[in-house]
Amino acid sequence: MKSTITSFLFFCITILTAYLSNAQVTDSLTYYSGIVDNPTKPEDLAKAYTFFTKEKAKNATSPKKLANELYATQYLAEIQKKLGYSSENELLNLESLKILERIQPKTEWTDISYLRVINELGIIYREREDYTQALKLYQEALTSATTLKNQAVLLNNIGYVYEHLEELDIAYKYYNQAYTKAVEANHTREIARTLSNLSFIKSKLDLPGARQGLLKALELRLSNPYTYELGSSYEHLAKHFFQLKDTISTKKYSDDFIQLARKNNIAELLQSALKLKIVTGEPKYASEYLKINDSLTKIEEEQRNNFNYYVYQYDKKEKDLQKSQLFNERLLYLILFIALASLSIYFVLKYKHRKEKLQEIYNTETRISRKIHDEVANDVYHVMTQLQTSAHDNRELLDNLENIYNRTRDISRQNSTINLTTPYVDLLRDLFLSYKDEQVNVITKGLPSINWEQLNDVQKTTIYRVLQELLTNMKKHSHASIVILSFEKSGKSLIINYKDNGKGTAIIKGNGLQNTENRIHSINGSITFESEIGKGFKAVIMI
Repeated sequence: MKSTITSFLFFCITILTAYLSNAQVTDSLTYYSGIVDNPTKPEDLAKAYTFFTKEKAKNATSPKKLANELYATQYLAEIQKKLGYSSENELLNLESLKILERIQPKTEWTDISYLRVINELGIIYREREDYTQALKLYQEALTSATTLKNQAVLLNNIGYVYEHLEELDIAYKYYNQAYTKAVEANHTREIARTLSNLSFIKSKLDLPGARQGLLKALELRLSNPYTYELGSSYEHLAKHFFQLKDTISTKKYSDDFIQLARKNNIAELLQSALKLKIVTGEPKYASEYLKINDSLTKIEEEQRNNFNYYVYQYDKKEKDLQKSQLFNERLLYLILFIALASLSIYFVLKYKHRKEKLQEIYNTETRISRKIHDEVANDVYHVMTQLQTSAHDNRELLDNLENIYNRTRDISRQNSTINLTTPYVDLLRDLFLSYKDEQVNVITKGLPSINWEQLNDVQKTTIYRVLQELLTNMKKHSHASIVILSFEKSGKSLIINYKDNGKGTAIIKGNGLQNTENRIHSINGSITFESEIGKGFKAVIMI
């Protein structure tokens, strides 16, 4: 239950973290998009440029995030446009077209995005007076336009290029087609746009219906939320009446244009309105026009300078931050390496020390065994031989000496060198057989089934000595008649069960049992004991 609750809480935290992360990204996109659309501080465009550059790079790594990459690319293009960097703006819009080609399936959103990019590129080429390239771009887009509204927009753009080329008859043809498509699409905004352009060309060509069309377009625009588009209608009407020498109407619509610009506080719109005043015969607005023109030029220059300066500063801070992060990462890796190396050295030395200790114990036991056999047992036997050749009334002494010899021999056997070149199963069988006699029967189970070759020499020696210790204790203290030793594999562990039917005892870990524990622990094993008076003795070894 606790595990389930923990998993559920972890799931909730993960979902909440993802939600907050997405919310933060959305808030950032909204904030930086806003300052691109309406920058108020010198560093705004530089901040937005840095943000959208990161966004573009981040989303470029995933084919599933092409829409996000396109969004960032378009805002980078808009920034370059505001700064007056035409070439950079063009490159980013061309890149946007390549991204759009990769987005599948095509939707209404991709169509709108495609049209927006085409319009931006067309404006760039028109401003360069590269009308051929602009027309080529619009004509190619027109062949793939699927909606009436998009077709109306592209036809209107083509007409606008021909109007700039003063090829008014061709412009009239395309404006007329655009207006027809807009009406079929029932799209009010495009109807107003195409009708205003078509009627203005009619005015230039002295065709009937020009005034009615211009006023109808104005009426439509007054009823929709895109108020800044009213400027185009006011300009068309002012120029139309100026051509007819109707100064009152000309002044009325040019005044409306200026009021619109001032009301919306759009400097570029005011610049166009003031220029219209001068063109329609009111030179008194020339000084204000020059002033705002210089102001816009100065603002653009300041924006460029501030942009370059702040981008440099942000790049510098970013590089410093990256260096700091790189240093911190390297320092962390170094600390982790030192920690891991220290732990490795510690465990290697610990293992080496334990191995050396076991080897030293083994060598000591061997030395003691030899010493007892060579120096004690042989000397006692020598004395026994002398006594045998002397008198016959020393039988009791001889028996005692023989007892000493036997005990010494047993000690030697218990601590003698184990010949591990002999098959280990045979060594254990010989060990068990040595404790088997008329009073004690030693029974084994599963001894041949164990792959003893998987154990190293230290493990084999330890198991041998522990079993020997248990059997010796049985022989000395328990007076058992049956001993059962079973061997089995459980996973990677070896389990040895010892059981006898002796008189049993209260478990008190004296030297014998303590030695067996120490030996087993030295090879990372465990041993447990169980015994009660009258219920025999049990031991379980796990390695």
